[in-house]
Amino acid sequence: MITCEKCHTPVDINHINSNTFEPCTKCQVSLRTDIFPAAVRTEAADTRPQMRVVSDDAGCFYHPGKKAVVPCAACGRFLCALCDIDMNGRHICFACMESGQEKQTAQTLETHRFLHDGLAIRLSLFPPLSGFFSFFSCVTAPFSVYYALRHWKSPGSITPRGRKWRFVLTLLFSSAQIAGWTAIILTAFNR
Repeated sequence: MITCEKCHTPVDINHINSNTFEPCTKCQVSLRTDIFPAAVRTEAADTRPQMRVVSDDAGCFYHPGKKAVVPCAACGRFLCALCDIDMNGRHICFACMESGQEKQTAQTLETHRFLHDGLAIRLSLFPPLSGFFSFFSCVTAPFSVYYALRHWKSPGSITPRGRKWRFVLTLLFSSAQIAGWTAIILTAFNR
């Protein structure tokens, strides 16, 4: 049974593998649930092993009774369709994927990413919203404009979310702050 991490209410089966965030039915926390389809399959799966057709065919390293379909690109072990993991066109086994993740040599396996859009909008909003530190906006506003433009094309979050609007808001808020500081400085010099 799949449950909400916060309130432990069972997740609706229609929300599993929907590729969207759905609210929990009890606590309304936004959830995205992705699991192997076999875990929620209602019809009985064919559990018979995929037998080798000819005795000369290669068998899977992990399931000798199953016919091998590809070799692992990292270690060369023969893999059946069940053991094959396709990582951007490379076929690897689970053991190589796991060891690559532990040794941090698996370059195509990303588990987290820095969110530049979140930092940019925080830089532009923190000084004006804090009040006491608003004089820091003369430094953070130009830097947040630079940072937003610098990371405009940087990869966003691993999970889908709109990120361009955060950069646009950063540019708008920071430009308003820069315009305000320019007006204050020009007024001070004109007196």
